[in-house]
Amino acid sequence: MHLIKYDNFWNDPFAEMDRLLDRTLGNNRWTGLFDSQNNATRSFRVDVFDDNNEAYQVVAELPGVDKQDVNIQLENAVLTITAKRNVKQGEEEQKTEFSRSLTISDDIDADKVTAKLEDGLLQVTLPKAAARKPKAITVN
Repeated sequence: MHLIKYDNFWNDPFAEMDRLLDRTLGNNRWTGLFDSQNNATRSFRVDVFDDNNEAYQVVAELPGVDKQDVNIQLENAVLTITAKRNVKQGEEEQKTEFSRSLTISDDIDADKVTAKLEDGLLQVTLPKAAARKPKAITVN
């Protein structure tokens, strides 16, 4: 089973260009010219691990995000993590929304998925469903 990064191109065709500009220009004062902070959808670092065929572990770095500002959805084998962060500096307030979607295997037991946010790390545990075993059918 392979995990495939979800392609968000059709929902946000400028996301790839924003990502490349951010990587090229770094975090300097000119990046504000190329994005609108209120409407831009950002990404964050995510690691995916396979725990001994029992569960998948998704670990996302969300520094400065409160747990009430995190939304996790699992639909049609796509795990989507969305987070909002509000940063106040003096009289100014910056609101940023981060989103990341991952295509996962359909062998997940959706009723047992858990998530916890601690010290800026979101850990989502996606237990694998019991393997379906072939059933022998006798002919009468």
